[in-house]
Amino acid sequence: MMNSINYFLLASDELSTFGSRSISIVDVKKSKIPAVVPFLTIANQSLLEFRSALERESKNPFIKIQNEMDHVRNASFLSFRSGCESAASRTKEGFKAAGNTLLDVIIKQGWSAQALGMKVKSSVFRSIISEIRSKHAAELALTGLDELLDELETAQNNFEIAAQKAVDAASANNEPTVAETRPKLANSLRSLFQIITLQEISAPSADVTALIASINELITVSMTTVKASSTRAENKKKTDESKITTTETK
Repeated sequence: MMNSINYFLLASDELSTFGSRSISIVDVKKSKIPAVVPFLTIANQSLLEFRSALERESKNPFIKIQNEMDHVRNASFLSFRSGCESAASRTKEGFKAAGNTLLDVIIKQGWSAQALGMKVKSSVFRSIISEIRSKHAAELALTGLDELLDELETAQNNFEIAAQKAVDAASANNEPTVAETRPKLANSLRSLFQIITLQEISAPSADVTALIASINELITVSMTTVKASSTRAENKKKTDESKITTTETK
């Protein structure tokens, strides 16, 4: 049975690497499993288009600004989330309930939103901001976290402005962008994996079993790497915040 993979969690360079390794693994077995060949061809073409788009965007001056704005909004989100956790642990009347209410929104919408792909992340951040402002203004005011939410919203707005400029610059060349080629690559990989899974059902063989085992190993390693990167980023932020707090109290 093929493991599932959340492509949204993969950064563009990680998706490129995952796609390349997946295609290489399947390519070795294609002579023994001919049904995969058409899907393998499509996936390989999608990977080439995606990599070309990545190469073009690496030369786009607005991409660097967009990435910087993405880091800022990640930091703002983690600051707000930490603030909610802090409020939920306080003994002052009303703070625990209010903090937990805000945390419930974050948990529902996306606790680890900072690790998502840029487009999905934007949607999650917007949903968190909108729900809290429209339904939990009282809790926000009580905990004094409105300033941190303002910072998150500002960071999100700045990211969207930068992202649009990057898209406009890429579109001026009339060539496919990363935003356009990324879902095509993900979908072609899904189709490739799906036909392999169907082969396991309709025409099981040692080659199919070995192929699925190899792909599952790649998926496990890729997801572990993504989660480890997210954990390191959060730990670094907590360490930096601790240093700032220590400095301020001296």
